[in-house]
Amino acid sequence: ELNIDSLVEKVIELARALNDNGQTAGNLQSEIARTVDHISRLPKKAGEEVSSRFAYVDTIVEELKPAPLIAELAEIFQKEKKLRSMVDYSDQVALALRAVTEFPDAATSIRESFSQVMLDEYQDTSVLQTRLLATLFAKRSVFAVGDPNQSIYGWRGASASNLDEFGIDFGTARNFSLRTSWRNPIQVLEKANEISAPLAKQASFETPKPLEQRVLPVKLEAMPDAPNGEVQVRFLETIEQEAQAIAEWFKPVLAKGSSCAVLMRKRSAMALFVETLQSNGIEVEVVGLGGLLELPEIVDLVSALKVIQRVDAGSELIRLLTGARWRIGAKDIDRLFVIGRKLSGPRQEGVFRQELTIVEALDEVTSESLELLSEFSPESLRRLRDAATLFRNLRSATSLPLADFVRVVAEELWLDIELRANPKLKNPMAQLESFYETVAGFGQASAASQLGAFLNWLDYAAKRERFELPKSNPAAGVVQVLTVHAAKGLEWDFVAVPNLVEDDFPSKPRSISGWLSGAELPYPLRGDARSLPVFDYEATRTQNDIKAAKDQFRADNKEHQLREEYRLIYVAITRTKQALLLTGSYWKPGNTGSRKPSRFLEQLAGEGFEFPEINSQANPLDLEPKTASWPLDPVGEKYGAVLKQAAEKVQQATKQLANSASDSKSSTVQEEIDLLLKEQDDRIARLSVVDLPVRIPASRFKEFVKDVDSIAAKYLRPTPSKPYRATRIGTQFHSWVEDFLVAEIDQTSSTAVSELAEIFKNSRFTNLKDSEIELEINLTQGVNTFVCKLDAVFKVGTRYEIVDWKTGSPPESKEQEQEMILQLALYRFAYSKLRNVPVDQIDVCFYFVGDNTELRPEVVPEPAELMKLWEKLFA
Repeated sequence: ELNIDSLVEKVIELARALNDNGQTAGNLQSEIARTVDHISRLPKKAGEEVSSRFAYVDTIVEELKPAPLIAELAEIFQKEKKLRSMVDYSDQVALALRAVTEFPDAATSIRESFSQVMLDEYQDTSVLQTRLLATLFAKRSVFAVGDPNQSIYGWRGASASNLDEFGIDFGTARNFSLRTSWRNPIQVLEKANEISAPLAKQASFETPKPLEQRVLPVKLEAMPDAPNGEVQVRFLETIEQEAQAIAEWFKPVLAKGSSCAVLMRKRSAMALFVETLQSNGIEVEVVGLGGLLELPEIVDLVSALKVIQRVDAGSELIRLLTGARWRIGAKDIDRLFVIGRKLSGPRQEGVFRQELTIVEALDEVTSESLELLSEFSPESLRRLRDAATLFRNLRSATSLPLADFVRVVAEELWLDIELRANPKLKNPMAQLESFYETVAGFGQASAASQLGAFLNWLDYAAKRERFELPKSNPAAGVVQVLTVHAAKGLEWDFVAVPNLVEDDFPSKPRSISGWLSGAELPYPLRGDARSLPVFDYEATRTQNDIKAAKDQFRADNKEHQLREEYRLIYVAITRTKQALLLTGSYWKPGNTGSRKPSRFLEQLAGEGFEFPEINSQANPLDLEPKTASWPLDPVGEKYGAVLKQAAEKVQQATKQLANSASDSKSSTVQEEIDLLLKEQDDRIARLSVVDLPVRIPASRFKEFVKDVDSIAAKYLRPTPSKPYRATRIGTQFHSWVEDFLVAEIDQTSSTAVSELAEIFKNSRFTNLKDSEIELEINLTQGVNTFVCKLDAVFKVGTRYEIVDWKTGSPPESKEQEQEMILQLALYRFAYSKLRNVPVDQIDVCFYFVGDNTELRPEVVPEPAELMKLWEKLFA
């Protein structure tokens, strides 16, 4: 089963794969249908009828079922991108191929512009790129340069086999071997040749080719007068000792201005190595978005952005509230949860209750009369109110460009102050500035329109190495920390490759089922199918045969992925210009069993190297409890003592000032009684006072304007509302409209909805294509955020039209009509702010589906009028 995030990810991946390989959803569905049909017809024994199936056969069939649906969604995704005039990278290449294929004159013009063509890093070209290049330059003078050992981008469709196919794609070919390495010292080259030796042979699952039809990896030779270089191998007890060893190895060479890098297979331990290097006074640059997202200051910043944008960002809010800025205790966090539940009203069986999240509960702590807040201490309440006010103010600043807004959030969190106060950091703002560059590259529009998309993109990027893009080498004295994928094409004087343990490097495969997982393009449909494992289901005659075929396919996939890991370690080693350090360790935090040295490390260490005996059979990192101060000291180690001294001086001066003042009169008993009575009166008065919520649904705006006292009474003593059939039908109809307009799915849930659907299909709205459906906008004005849920926005020429579907009856009076129009006016205001469109270019209307009538107001209140109405309520 796939959750929504996984499903979206699979749809995007499959859409790209279909593009890259020139396939369609129909082709995939046919391939899956053929496979399932063959497997379903297999008997348990040859010659028998198919009466039942072994469980493992059902498993194969069930796991293939999602693929056709995901392919259909991928095709719908492609159509939607076209409707919205959007393209991704694979679309650009596919469209370029289509252009030069359908318009020969365009291809001729490009071809005649270049008499000589050189294709660098040819092993990294995808099937689609190869088709485009071959369409343009086949049978021309083309020189391709590539190294099959460095084909490490298989996840994006690149394959080393395209070097073998070069002669077929471009015409006849002559091969030249470039054997001299102009980068690596002698010892490093010896290790590179040694580790790449298995790649010189074809994989066991590949169809054997004559040597003359293969582009074989060459054995590299050192350049004339190449230095001997150095390769060191170390295996430590713990990963903390491993990180410290690398820091000590770098220290003397950094002082001489050498370039240095730590190349990691995975990002999971990156933060630990970064922290250790910084603790040793070494300046660090983390390369790649994924690595940045592991660092504490970036985690805090992204958490704040999520709290601003998403009401369900509870974990992120807890991280911030319990951190150095506000230092809220666990009990107060729990109290905040309880407040959210209590403010949501009583539970009632069979009645849906929308519970306030902890993010929404924080909005309520600014209330001066909420009785529930008495459970907090004055200091805790002060801090919570400070946090609530900060996030409220930041939400009102989303009109800023995204890059500026992110900087403002970081500064308001005091992240820059906290980083600069850290004595361990040589360049405290380096990683934050790198993140700012990423934000600036995402887009220049306002945070209101881009923040949600940016956060979704970060969630996706955190799981993907494809965002680890190479960049220029750093300044002298800086250690770059990055993944091996990001290191492609770069070089350093000194390179450390840590975490060389089994299941880390080489990495343990997430899956060895290949396309049998049901969410990938079947290998027979891929352009590089000849270099991939084959699931030979067509040769099977019984259910036992299919089990054997699947087991062999899984084994071949495991071999295929291990060959990818060999290419990665080869790339890591060959980044070195002077000295290479290869390390590993037995223990890392949380492991119950010790780790084993990587097969790569064992091979590179050689027979003469003896790995140290493990000192502890239990994890030494977990034997002794780790201690830390909490709440965190917001000023850090360096300034703590100085701040304490300053505070003592202020307290002494305050005491002296108090002693010099005249003695105040002592309170009489009557004064104390009066104070107690006033306190009781204030408590009684608070019972009849309510602070309205910060987040206001736009659909209730008219209710506030009409009778704010009645609304206040409902919030004071919330009671569950009766579930109405009309409300349920309205919800079902809105769901149907979204499916119908977005995905062209026409499935109704009841007779009443079917009747409404038939009316809607004959309306003018079904022919309006340029649309945004079910768009939610949070419009922050002053202390309030108005939650606007727009049913549909259509672009007609240069104008926009906001439409709100209504399944009830039209208003019976002009007064009711004017009240309803306030909701549309608020929608218009919100959309204008979101898309930066003048309000006078936006039309609004209600569509009463049951009556098939439209209500188009002649006059719509301007934004200033709306806010004046709102402010008047609380004057």
